[in-house]
Amino acid sequence: MSNRPRIGWICNSAIGTSETFLVDNLNMLKGFADVKAFSGNADKESPNPLVKALDFDDVPQRMHHIIRRKLTGQDVRTLSKRKRCKAQLFKGLQAFNPDVLWIEFGTTAHVASDLIEALGKPYLIAVHGFDITRELRDPWYASEFTRLANGSQGVVCASHHTRNLCRVAGVEEDKCQVIRLSIDGQRFKANPIAQPDPASFVHLGRLVEKKGPLQTLMAFEQVIRDIPNAHMTFIGDGPLRPTLEAHIQKANLGHAVTLSGSLPQSKALQLVAKHAIFCQHSVTGMDGDQEGFALSPAEAALMEMPVVSTFHNGIPEHVVNGKTGHLVREWDIQGMADAMRQLAKDPIKGKAMGQAGRKNILNLCNPEKREVELKQLITSIS
Repeated sequence: MSNRPRIGWICNSAIGTSETFLVDNLNMLKGFADVKAFSGNADKESPNPLVKALDFDDVPQRMHHIIRRKLTGQDVRTLSKRKRCKAQLFKGLQAFNPDVLWIEFGTTAHVASDLIEALGKPYLIAVHGFDITRELRDPWYASEFTRLANGSQGVVCASHHTRNLCRVAGVEEDKCQVIRLSIDGQRFKANPIAQPDPASFVHLGRLVEKKGPLQTLMAFEQVIRDIPNAHMTFIGDGPLRPTLEAHIQKANLGHAVTLSGSLPQSKALQLVAKHAIFCQHSVTGMDGDQEGFALSPAEAALMEMPVVSTFHNGIPEHVVNGKTGHLVREWDIQGMADAMRQLAKDPIKGKAMGQAGRKNILNLCNPEKREVELKQLITSIS
């Protein structure tokens, strides 16, 4: 391998504004390697200039897909995606002659299976959340993911919990490597001027089931009964917004809850900094979907905010319960309300937790450390 390795980077999803961790990782790889990056869907609202957007994953679900899957046990829609992926990427990647393929998500590896075999190149799979929780309920995907993972040069996991999920699925122990996601401490800082109301709470993330916005709202509903001037802001958008709007109206919380919608990251962070406490009641979805590392609570910690969250997937590995925030069991809405009240009534303790949280994340999610680990992993592949 040359001093500057060549990496073919593939992701089946669009690299949207909410997937900053993918962009950060791609930028890091580009810092020490020559990278050609491809996605299987186009983000039409804000296309990423670093990635060539194709449509190999953009195959609508059809009735014949469902019928044939019931008859064969295989997802013929994914088989179609595999053919498209190989057809669209093979010649370009063969000409580029990458030293290694970097594949974001186990679902991408599933779709790129034919391409991987045709290229015959070593590959790495970076796993995250839904691809090793919800998707593993599909027997064919589970068997294919395990096969592809065990045939890879390594499975990159952002947490030990993620690594354990891979091992339980059947991935060989020596294939799984924990390399933490990196977060730039210079980008996420506390606002030294802002003096937020101690009873101001904020949630940043898509309004989807696994991030628990409704559970957070229900906890806040209990808090405001004891602290009438409390305020809650939800930054982000998603399918649960109508549900939140209905609950806010029913509980007469319109004066105390703000739904800001989706914002560019810089504006979102400015709004986060106007609050005292970060809240995210992550839960396992009814379909088994889970968060992975959960970046938003870690980013809030870098802004010296105490975090109230749950014992969910990788979150307990970066929110130190009782030291940098409070964690409760999933669906323990009363427990979350108690933790929120406690921090709102003791801002000195909250500030100390926030300061401890920043130190913890600076150490755990150090970009230089991740870059060294990635370089070592990629250069070890011949």
